[in-house]
Amino acid sequence: MREQILDSLQQKGDLPPLPKVLLELQKLKNDPDCDVDDICRLIKSDMVLTGKLVALANTVFFSGGRERADDIEEAIVRLGIKMVLDLCYCVEVPKAFKEIKSFDQTQFWKHSLAVSYLTRLLANELLEDDDSLEASFLCGLMHDVGILVFDYLVSEKYYDFLNNKDIENSDQSLESLELKTFGIDHQELGAMFLKKWWEMPSLVVEAVTSHHKDYIDEGKEIILAEILSAANKLANENEITHPISTRYENVSSEDFIKRAGISQEELENFIDQAKLGILAFDCLFES
Repeated sequence: MREQILDSLQQKGDLPPLPKVLLELQKLKNDPDCDVDDICRLIKSDMVLTGKLVALANTVFFSGGRERADDIEEAIVRLGIKMVLDLCYCVEVPKAFKEIKSFDQTQFWKHSLAVSYLTRLLANELLEDDDSLEASFLCGLMHDVGILVFDYLVSEKYYDFLNNKDIENSDQSLESLELKTFGIDHQELGAMFLKKWWEMPSLVVEAVTSHHKDYIDEGKEIILAEILSAANKLANENEITHPISTRYENVSSEDFIKRAGISQEELENFIDQAKLGILAFDCLFES
């Protein structure tokens, strides 16, 4: 089964392309001559995206009590370029996978958003490398994309896999059961997809590859992949889970939190921010 899946991945088949507006945003982001006006013009060419970003800028979470942003120019000033780029991915990527029928996508993306916020919050606290900080939000959003890719490449087989009661009641992790059944898990498959077809930064690919890894403190510096792993655990521990689960009990995030020197007050604040951030996206999930 592994070879069949990898062959299908190489051929792409029906896999969704990265939305055009995100491709163009990537090009602008990598262009040293790009400015805010260029990004504004690109976003304004997509009226639906424009409306979503303005709506997000006016939510309590992003507005901070300020006066209403009436257009995309004001929304970009309020949010900042980096946040605008991240939010464009939040709006566009779920639409690319809208054909998924095997599970509740709303719950799936809420979990992904929570992991995005937590990864970025922890990264801002613990990392200094600009590339890692820039990639942190995207790591969280993309960490479970391999589950979606499974559904696209072997839709019927993956549907049967997910709806098998033995999976739901298993004491093994989802990725272990995927590996046993398909010869590959959603970590590896998602990372391969992101690298080959969506040309994601290497830091994102590396983190997605190991987001279920239990990192051990060996005196090494904390890295982005380790933060993503911890953020995923924190989301699950605080009942912001995606709709696919087994009875497997993950190693707690407690050791990481202690190692990172995060206080209980800081941790609770991070969780609250993640939950508020999800609420800001209700307008997207309902449409």
